[in-house]
Amino acid sequence: MTAKRKGYMTLAEHHAQLKAEGKWDEYVARKKERSDAIRRKEEEYTQAEAPLIHDLRAAGGEVSSVWDLVNTRGSYPTLVPVLLAHLDHPYPERVREGIARALAVPEARAGWDQLVNSYLSETDATTHGVKWALHLAIAAAADISVLDTLIRLAVDRRHGRNRAMFVDSLARLNDPRARAALDELAGDPDLADDVRRVMKKRR
Repeated sequence: MTAKRKGYMTLAEHHAQLKAEGKWDEYVARKKERSDAIRRKEEEYTQAEAPLIHDLRAAGGEVSSVWDLVNTRGSYPTLVPVLLAHLDHPYPERVREGIARALAVPEARAGWDQLVNSYLSETDATTHGVKWALHLAIAAAADISVLDTLIRLAVDRRHGRNRAMFVDSLARLNDPRARAALDELAGDPDLADDVRRVMKKRR
């Protein structure tokens, strides 16, 4: 049996302390409030993405949420056109992120221009939102035929860290232009570590 770490109390001890201090009812109420808020938000997302799920199922997708596609290891080329058709709908951000992440597959190359335009219109600078997800989709869809556009996106520092996986795409495309872009990005403070990572893999 693992000894308790010094300075830490067990969950049972924490509950006992709350009860002893007369704070147990308040604790239970707060916990229920958080649980109810999460449940309401999940219901909101389920209702919001209903049109998307309807179309995905009509196309043969056995899904209850778009995130089922994000978390699958299988391919779903027949569903990509449906995802692209819904990409620019005004869904809640969590649903839009799920659509973009589900489009992080090579088959999304068919919607290249749409992916790029959607990416450029997003202003979120964080790395956990829709813009980040769109950059993942672009990185997965990129091939040699769109290399010039990929390079322009990769070297545009206005997009911050929402370019990280473009480095991997450039490294994957064996072309002198891609190698020159990686050399340039080695001096980019946002992407220098990513360039070192892919270069280390190539050695």
